[in-house]
Amino acid sequence: MKGAKALVTLLVLIVLASISTAQQQPVSSASPLSAEQIAVYRGFLQKISPYLHFRNLSNVTVTFDFKGFPEGRPCLRGIELEKNSEPFRTTHALPQDVTRGMDVRLVDTVQKRELLQQRDALPKDKDEPALDDRRARTNVLVLSEIVFDKKNQFALVKYLLLCGEHCLSGATLVMEKVDHEWIVSSRRPCATFIGVEQHP
Repeated sequence: MKGAKALVTLLVLIVLASISTAQQQPVSSASPLSAEQIAVYRGFLQKISPYLHFRNLSNVTVTFDFKGFPEGRPCLRGIELEKNSEPFRTTHALPQDVTRGMDVRLVDTVQKRELLQQRDALPKDKDEPALDDRRARTNVLVLSEIVFDKKNQFALVKYLLLCGEHCLSGATLVMEKVDHEWIVSSRRPCATFIGVEQHP
């Protein structure tokens, strides 16, 4: 009898663990990105691309999270975020409109892996213009889902710059809508990431 109870308990634990894992897995959104979301991504890329040295953008977003935010989240003072759980549990496929007119191409998972392997094969101790260009052409940028504020005046976006299979840096920035255009806010970054080895 005790053995049967123990077996039932074990099965219940396994089921609960499976449910928990399934709930933590990101879900691909059934709805396309809105025009406002595309505008935020385009504004981000236009302002930040010259400084990040990349030519490739992952064609799928990652979920948003508050990892790396200091206590009290000072970058969000005066900003009231929407109470929307979707950015924390869903991802989107990025349309070509996001990179239209830019020297950036969308890449899928297979292409991303190949590019990062090529990046790892490049010399790491040489600093030459030709190598810098090759590094930029093998780096891959990954963008998170967007979290808007209640007034649709601010938006949070996290970026991850993959510079090899075990090389990653990034930050979470505040975007601000000024004269109907999305720009990177003068607020300090909410969080920064350097040298993290686990890729999304």
